[in-house]
Amino acid sequence: MIRQIKYIVLLSCLLSFANKSFAQETNGFELAVDKDTILIGDHITLSVKYKFNPRMIPSFPQLKDTVVPGVEFVRELPIDTIRNKNTISEYVKKYIITSFDSGHYFIMFPIIVENPADIENPDTIASNLVQFHVNTIPVDTLTYKMYDIKRQITYPLTLGEILFWVLIIIVIIIIVIAGIILYRRWKNKQPLFGKAKPKIPPHVVAFKELSLLRTEKLWQQGKVKLYYTRITDIIRKYIEGRFSILAMEKTSDEILADIKKNKIDEMYSFDKLREMFYTSDLAKFAKYQPAPDENEDSFKTAFEFVTNTQPKEEEKEETQITEEKIKEETNA
Repeated sequence: MIRQIKYIVLLSCLLSFANKSFAQETNGFELAVDKDTILIGDHITLSVKYKFNPRMIPSFPQLKDTVVPGVEFVRELPIDTIRNKNTISEYVKKYIITSFDSGHYFIMFPIIVENPADIENPDTIASNLVQFHVNTIPVDTLTYKMYDIKRQITYPLTLGEILFWVLIIIVIIIIVIAGIILYRRWKNKQPLFGKAKPKIPPHVVAFKELSLLRTEKLWQQGKVKLYYTRITDIIRKYIEGRFSILAMEKTSDEILADIKKNKIDEMYSFDKLREMFYTSDLAKFAKYQPAPDENEDSFKTAFEFVTNTQPKEEEKEETQITEEKIKEETNA
């Protein structure tokens, strides 16, 4: 232990001597620290002094995160100037540094200087050497008592935190319900937003279109083909809506076969319906000119077919009004 103390004292003397030698050789530059001993984490001021020389332009060191291994850069301070009789005699640049590792540290900088007469050939000179020691906080191992790590403290939930999660849950529920409603509307081919328009029963639509056909008096004007096209289209749409048979895409024979298959002929005379379809095909495709009685019979057959096959529980006042109107027009 005594040998180590002697070695430290001898090294300090040598460094002090070296510092004086370096200070004389750095042409007016001097590196210094304001403390020679600090505790871990304390700040220490490192200053660079330069005596003014018009024949030299110095460049002060640009420190980064690490000054030397174990010494960290904190911040730099503006350059101070010392004046002597209104003349600048000295520049002082200060840096705040610290250390988080105990030990003895030495700092020395290369300083670049330029000669105004020869700027393109700057010189680099070494600063003097400074030193300081970083001590740790002493711990009395005899009286020091170890404590276990405390568990994390759990604070009770605040009203704001509870309301936040409640609102999130409510929003999620609303989104789920809205998604289910929209999916059901889309699946049922209903408008996604707004109320769905009430669907008009097929027999009501057929009665309205038959009434309109009666008022147009197409066959009386010589438009026999158009008359039978309209009357068969009305019956096809009615069969499709009432019995879910794709009648619009089938021939007359195919429609009659489906009527037999679905036992619709039990609700109305199959022969009359077949005669109406055959007369229609002859008028549309064979340029057949049916007699006026045939035209009237075809209309009556269509009207009676809708009347006899409509759902009995859905016979409403509108159907009765339409029927009476058609009868009045027929008698007229």
